[in-house]
Formats: sequence, structure tokens, C-alpha cells
Amino acid sequence: MLAVPRHRFVSEAPLRIAYADDVYVTKRNSDGEPVSSASQPAIVAEMLEQLDVRPGHRVLEIGAGTGYNAALLDALVGPEGAVTTVDIDAETAGRARRALEEVGSGRVRVVQGDGELGFVDDAPYDRIIATVGTWDLPPAWWDQLAEGGRLVAPLSIRGCEHSVAFDYSDGAMRSRSIVSCGFMPMRGLGSQEGQAVELSEGRIMTFHVEHEVEADGVRGVLDGRGTTVWTPVQLKVNDDATQLSLWLACAFAGYGRMSAPFGDHGLQRLLLRWANPAVVEGEDFAYLVCRRTGGGIEIGVRGHGPHGPALAARVAEEVRVWDRECRDGVSLQITAYRKGTGPEVEPRFTVPKRHTRLAIEVAFEGNGFE
Repeated sequence: MLAVPRHRFVSEAPLRIAYADDVYVTKRNSDGEPVSSASQPAIVAEMLEQLDVRPGHRVLEIGAGTGYNAALLDALVGPEGAVTTVDIDAETAGRARRALEEVGSGRVRVVQGDGELGFVDDAPYDRIIATVGTWDLPPAWWDQLAEGGRLVAPLSIRGCEHSVAFDYSDGAMRSRSIVSCGFMPMRGLGSQEGQAVELSEGRIMTFHVEHEVEADGVRGVLDGRGTTVWTPVQLKVNDDATQLSLWLACAFAGYGRMSAPFGDHGLQRLLLRWANPAVVEGEDFAYLVCRRTGGGIEIGVRGHGPHGPALAARVAEEVRVWDRECRDGVSLQITAYRKGTGPEVEPRFTVPKRHTRLAIEVAFEGNGFE
């Protein structure tokens, strides 16, 4: 990363901003929503480590952005390797191409096209990396990745997004590492619309969930009475709650993200302010809350709706199961299968997608998971 000058890819930004460990938005749509950016350097580095690029590799990048990540890839593959980057937006692709040429990485191939389709002309690739949030792993990525290759993508599982490094062999993609992240969603053929439901009248508390989920039944649900189920599960100050989020996203088809951006947490404090784990089932709604204890914070689940207490109890039980089975370095392992195929034994969790099926198990030491 020291070899590639980041400020040359965000030339309009002051140096302090260009080298800050933060995302820098470079383009917005007519509604003011960001559609292209330079990603936070910390997650850029982490995903490149996940990708494990070696000299001589052929790499495909989905989402050119500023061109900065492609320049890093170019430095990693060296003169014997090749990098192709694809972006759906012609203006963004043009900007990336110019910046790459200016810093001496002009041999990177910049393609204006839909990332869902990859770029077959330079396939097969040893590595594929997506720098946009994706809901699925489209067929072109499978077809264009070499046997034994690796794919790294910010994969959304019911709105819970993690960068997953998959190794491809024997017709399946098996995760090697999973890192929490957040990226702008993919546009074009691979886009996946979500929905937001207002949970309480006159308060900016919303529930974000996948489009396929029936969520209208919980509109205004927080205006009614609720019940809290407290668990004995404790989190220390620096514990990563996103692993619990991923567990619950796998366990409940109605999982989504609850947000209270201005600190309006209701009667009890949310575990997470922007992407608090929550579950909807019909007119019932349950979400994670927390309270301070001597050793950190205790996790609870608050339920609303006709059968809210029962739903809260079920979510609380999954929190306890996660605490027993998926702490202290133990994590989940995700195996992706193409549509129509799958594991011989039913996995712990199954998450269906448009093109793939995700089989998810608890990853124990010694199974190759990092």
C-alpha cells in the first residue's frame, strides 16, 4: 500500500482526507445517494489479505471505483500477471482508467460493463474480488474462476454483510475467512432491492429487510407493549457483535437490521445503533437490546406483537446457542453450491439465493478455516 499513492486516485480531496482511514465518496446519484467511492483503506488491506494474490496471477475485480484497488492488485501480480477491472458506470470507469495511467498502472484493463457478467475475454482468473456489496454469487463468476482459485466478495446474508473469501474446488466454494464489512450495493443485473418499515409513528426507528420478506405487519409495532427476555450471555467492551448478527441472520428467515440513527432506542438500549439484529414473523417483532453489567453488557431480546414474547424467547435461545458453540475463535463456515446442487448431509443452516444455495456450519479447529 506504500507503493501506490492513494491521493492520486482522489485528487479532489485534501491530503489529510485522502489518507484518512475512512471511505471517500466520489460520485452520488440524482437523489444524493453515494454510488461510487474509495473504500476505507483498512478493509481494502484486509480483503487483499483474504484474496492472497501472488505474482503472475490473473485477477478480475468487480467494481473499479477510483482505480486504487486495481493499482494495488497490479503491484501484487507484477509484470507476469494481469488485472481486469469492471464497472457498470462509464464515467467511473473512465476516471479509473485515467488515474491508473497517470500512476504507471496503465496495463490494467478497465472495462465498462455489468459486473454480474464478469469479463469472459480474460478468463479464467486465479482470483476474483468484488468491491461492491453482492446478494448472490452469479454464474459468470463461477464459470470464469479457475479450479483452485479464490473469490472474495462482500456477501449479504439477509442484510448481514461480510467479506467472505471462498476457495473454489470440486464444484463448490468453501469459505476460508469471514470479515465484517459494509459496501455500496451492486447495481445492474445483480442488484437486490430491500425494504424499510417504520417501527413507531413519529420516531425515526426503521427495520431494513430483504424485499421477499413479509414485513408490513410490524409497521408501528413498537407503539404497543413489549416484553424483554434477558439472557446470561455477556459481551465485553471490545467483543465483535457482528458474529452474533451473522448467526441470527442464518437462523431466521425474517432477519433484518433495525436502526435508530439519532439515539432514540426506546425503553431499552439497542445492542447496535445502525444494524441492530431483529427478526420479523408476521405481526411479531423481536430485536436485541443490552444492559450494562459488572463484566460488560448482557444481551436481551425484546418482543412485540401478538406472539412477540414467544418470538423473543426463540431468538434469546439462539443467542445462548451461539454463546455455547461459536465463541473464542470458533466461527461459521459457508459453503456455496450452484443452483440444483448441494451437500449430501443437511447443514446447520441453509440460505437459498437466486443462483446459489449457502450451506453454513460451525467451523471447528483443524478444518482449514482461518
